[in-house]
Amino acid sequence: MAWHQGLTERQRRFCEAYAATGNATEAARQAGYRKPDPQGAENLGKPRIVEALEALRQETTAAAAADREERQAFWTSVMRGEADADGTRPTIRDRLRASELLGKAQGDFLERREVTASVGPGISSLINDDQAERMAREYLEGLDG
Repeated sequence: MAWHQGLTERQRRFCEAYAATGNATEAARQAGYRKPDPQGAENLGKPRIVEALEALRQETTAAAAADREERQAFWTSVMRGEADADGTRPTIRDRLRASELLGKAQGDFLERREVTASVGPGISSLINDDQAERMAREYLEGLDG
């Protein structure tokens, strides 16, 4: 269903102008209302116009944001060195970065972390994720036991 369905032509123009300016009086003037000051405010009190403005906002926002597939397609074209619309090709640095971003987005890399934990009074030890997970599991099992 289109955002403007159920609106008059003047109401549709009002919504478009309001979305662009954020000013009800100016939007009413651009839409052709004879008394823009009161009619602009009146329009903002009409549920159908409020719904249409929200639908228009969502439609505009959704079109402006790239989704996962679009991002991955872009990174792939950069990684492959495909030329832009103006004929320029990405640098090797850009191609490597796109490759890295694709890998991260698809979970190809395992991030390793080292954690420093206190083992006793004044004693520290360097442990990795596997050790920390084992220690946490042993601790939790001790609480159940």
